[in-house]
Amino acid sequence: MNHKKNFSVVLLVVSVLFLTFVNVKDADAERMTDAWRNLLEKRSSSIFTESIDLGGLRVGGRGKITFTWLDRSLLKVLEKDMDVDESVVTGLDYYYGYKPEIAKLIKNRDVFLLSYQAIKRWDFKIEAIVINGYRLTTDDILTHPSFRVLGEIPPFKEREKMVEDEGELDDFQLHVAVPSIPKRGKAILSYEDDSVEWEIPK
Repeated sequence: MNHKKNFSVVLLVVSVLFLTFVNVKDADAERMTDAWRNLLEKRSSSIFTESIDLGGLRVGGRGKITFTWLDRSLLKVLEKDMDVDESVVTGLDYYYGYKPEIAKLIKNRDVFLLSYQAIKRWDFKIEAIVINGYRLTTDDILTHPSFRVLGEIPPFKEREKMVEDEGELDDFQLHVAVPSIPKRGKAILSYEDDSVEWEIPK
């Protein structure tokens, strides 16, 4: 009986220590995530395509696209803090140029992460996107062809019905390379006739 009691006490202590460790790690992870979120928010801007502006409120859009500038300065942050979305890690990895074709494409260029979803059925065209005066083509896409979602995409609500857990449903994403963005000033991000003026972070 004593052995059983001792084992139970040891098990209880280990469990408490483990939960404390996990909680501390989760708290640290949350702080790191907040730091990354702050950096990425400054480097991001969104467009609701084919929407109507009602006093600053956009309604009736066909799709939403978020542009996130993954500039080279973030590599230093990544070296210290890997606790960030995999799409950011993948985007920054392109700068290392492991593959010759990628290294050639990324030379004198910056990486943007495009995250997009359809509100209504949407014919998503990469050629409709212009970043700081540069119109994209399929040749600018860094994402492997197997993971590219182009052309007609179903509304987000229709996609939700196809999965049991809505938490697993993400926006479609592409990494693209564009001519290097200026280190200050403003840039125009657009999809067809819809555009947004974006303040380039220092």
